[in-house]
Amino acid sequence: MTALDKRKECIQRRSLLSNSKRLLKEKAITNCVLPFLKGKIGTYIPIRNEVDVYSNFKEEFDLYIPKMLDDTTIAFYSDKEEKINGPFSTIEPIGICEEKDLNVILVPVVGFFETYRMGYGKGYYDRYLKDSSALKIGIAFDVQEIKFDVKPTDVKLDMIITESRILR
Repeated sequence: MTALDKRKECIQRRSLLSNSKRLLKEKAITNCVLPFLKGKIGTYIPIRNEVDVYSNFKEEFDLYIPKMLDDTTIAFYSDKEEKINGPFSTIEPIGICEEKDLNVILVPVVGFFETYRMGYGKGYYDRYLKDSSALKIGIAFDVQEIKFDVKPTDVKLDMIITESRILR
């Protein structure tokens, strides 16, 4: 199975979760993530049935969300900024004041293996995370676990949190 096929399979698995199961799983994930949240938190606004922790944290934490700067780079900006539609159906801050000193980054996951994540294949997060000293937490449902070949450019996360476990 190719990397693209594995991505498609993981995306399909998470999209097949019923709304009621998804909400229960997201609540469990949120509860597992809470003890690790401190300071400035990088997170994401979910797309394509990604785990939604954003909705649970946006009112009570100092959040920063990514914006694509060019074809290879993302940067994080305050969630309080005005937002616009970005590429790939994302919602992005307009990008006034970049935040480089994040304490925690909650990373969206397409698939995971051990504490490596599979993203959508463009490498934005890997390039950003390799230079970050923040605590790197992948957020996924159990059904997204899949064995894949780890590339030298893949960044090992500090942990991946699912509804049933914390992988370190």
